[in-house]
Amino acid sequence: MDVSNRWVVLGLLFLVGLSAPMHFQAIAALAPFLIAEAGLTYTDVGVFTGIFMLPGIFLAAPTGPIAARFGDRLTLILGTALMALSTVAFALTDSYVAMFACRLLGGAGAVAVSVLLPKVVTDWFVGKEIATAMAIIASSVGFGIGLAMAALPWLASMTSWQTAMHINAAIAALAIPILFLIYRNTEPTGAGARDVQSPSNQPLWSISRKEIVLASLAGIGRGLFSAGYAVFMSFLPPLLIARGMAPVEAGLMTSLAAVVSLISVPLGGYLSDRTGKPDYFIIGGSLSTTLVCLLIPYAAPLALWVFLFGALRGGCTGGLMSLPSQVLRPESRNSGFAVVSAVYFVCLAAFPPIAGYLLDTTGSTAAPMLFAALLWFAITMLVIAFRILQRRWIA
Repeated sequence: MDVSNRWVVLGLLFLVGLSAPMHFQAIAALAPFLIAEAGLTYTDVGVFTGIFMLPGIFLAAPTGPIAARFGDRLTLILGTALMALSTVAFALTDSYVAMFACRLLGGAGAVAVSVLLPKVVTDWFVGKEIATAMAIIASSVGFGIGLAMAALPWLASMTSWQTAMHINAAIAALAIPILFLIYRNTEPTGAGARDVQSPSNQPLWSISRKEIVLASLAGIGRGLFSAGYAVFMSFLPPLLIARGMAPVEAGLMTSLAAVVSLISVPLGGYLSDRTGKPDYFIIGGSLSTTLVCLLIPYAAPLALWVFLFGALRGGCTGGLMSLPSQVLRPESRNSGFAVVSAVYFVCLAAFPPIAGYLLDTTGSTAAPMLFAALLWFAITMLVIAFRILQRRWIA
């Protein structure tokens, strides 16, 4: 069985998209238990969170072209299976080195999901409701992170952190039969799509230098957005715990941002499409979210700031995610989204460890929030640079 309605396909991709962020965020979600029972520090938590994205720096570039040869569906299935297996292995070891290796292995699987989902959505939606579709698929990332923050600490408190990791792996494994039985590959659409060769005949690398630069900037924007979100969601619980909350309560409070994002992110994408002014929403969302991160360590009530974080960040998502579709030709999408993802992985590998280091060295739970504010502010600068080059290079 397969489906041809693009909105049904988007719903399937949303479910698949939950797996990578849940695995990415698992260590931060279970940080209090890992620190108490496995002897980790917050720096270790940041390192294990960041290294999950490290393989993407090296594997993103070949993943896109390889998927062009063997098909998006098969590549997504293999990546999801690798994530599930690595998470099970992580829960079965008490060796720091083995844990490190498991996170690298899982990150290698996450590359397929992170690289291909935006590309697949572009194939189905380019020239249609692209910002809306990109915002919806991006909300799966926020929802996956929020679900991990809410569910995994609760599961760990009821059972153990190892059991919580096993359940996390099982959720990812459920995506495999969905992909195998229902999803089908589609042909690229948009201007120039007729010139795209069949997968077996495509060159492994097809992209211009200008497209590489613009795709890299788009990847930085996506990386700043995702890292800003991940740092906020990962290091808000220590701030809440320092204010007297229990770990489970802190995880639930943090997940409020993800719940609100389920509405704000698709809404931001829809309004970007309807108004035709996505940059207004990107810059407005970036600057307002920066202000929230600056205020949350110092001003009450905390629940209001968590709510506003989830609400205001939604304006950025659809516009940022749709930037590559505005500058990549159909024949360069696999290579272009590989470039986007490679840069994105650099950002996500680098920034969470910095936030953990700041917390450990300063002893201040406010430090990661201030760092998150810096990441959100940088999005505005990035978009300005992207638009200047786009107008200069793209007719």
